[in-house]
Amino acid sequence: MKIIAPVTSFKEAEMLLHFGADELYCGVNTPEWKEHFGNRCWMNRRDPSQANIFSWEDIQNIVELAHENDVRVHLTLNAPFYPRGSVGYLLKLAEKLVSELCIDGLIVSDFNLLMRLSREKLPVRIHLSSLGSCFNSESVDFYLSLGVKRIILPRQLRLSEISHLIAKANPRMEFEVFALNDGCYFEEGFCQTSHTLGAFCLTDWEVSGHGISQEEIETQLKDSRDYLWYQNNCGSTFQADGLPNGPCSLCWFGQFRDWRVKAVKIVGREASFYRKMRSLQLVRAVMDEVRNGATHERIGEYARSVRGTPEYCEKGYMCYFREC
Repeated sequence: MKIIAPVTSFKEAEMLLHFGADELYCGVNTPEWKEHFGNRCWMNRRDPSQANIFSWEDIQNIVELAHENDVRVHLTLNAPFYPRGSVGYLLKLAEKLVSELCIDGLIVSDFNLLMRLSREKLPVRIHLSSLGSCFNSESVDFYLSLGVKRIILPRQLRLSEISHLIAKANPRMEFEVFALNDGCYFEEGFCQTSHTLGAFCLTDWEVSGHGISQEEIETQLKDSRDYLWYQNNCGSTFQADGLPNGPCSLCWFGQFRDWRVKAVKIVGREASFYRKMRSLQLVRAVMDEVRNGATHERIGEYARSVRGTPEYCEKGYMCYFREC
């Protein structure tokens, strides 16, 4: 399995390649997009001011460095939807990224953009974003017919669902899962509020109910707030040794290996240089166990020991792909 890491600068690229990233992914924000579509409509799923690369030269240097190390670079065009007139611009941008900068892959979620890219047949890999919400093997066949080479599976799938989906899917399709950082309270592929009308899942609402006591409401609210805190990287905190807290699937890497998952992704294009470095070191440490043929049990035990926060792991709220 490959480790995929987020990058926003050449300096980060040097660090990530040094610590063992097998693939990189990035976002871009162009002056033309801002001029025509403003900042309310984002070109990709992350804040244009914090999580993207602004210089054409920087992207070129990152790609060249990665290719020198036999590492692919993928670019995100994964907004959940795009405003009128923007898809044509994105197609021209994609063609330029591929022909001039040799970008290896495009991560896409919007169906209109996916259909247009399918017809254009650019010499580039198309990866379906988790926002594409692929939940079954029938949809895998559909996306395969559109030229998609890899599907990034949604965070909300259960382990048993991932196993069943991959077993039933066409073996030509690659699959990628989330490894570390950033959870979602809802299924993000169906959520049209985040980054559009505001992320209401982060609002600390005052709640009242009919036919239920205020005490019961407060109990449920506390549980919901606890879950949200864990999903938001435990308040963006770190362990005593500097490793990041937050959602992960490290314990399941052995299963992913056996189910032919192609890659595991570190989330957080907007994260600091330090958080990206420590995230990669954490994932790489567990991946070394996987590549050395460790058992599922050994991998899970090792992952929890490296995390060093048994009280967080036992809560269960930090786990991607839970069974409950």
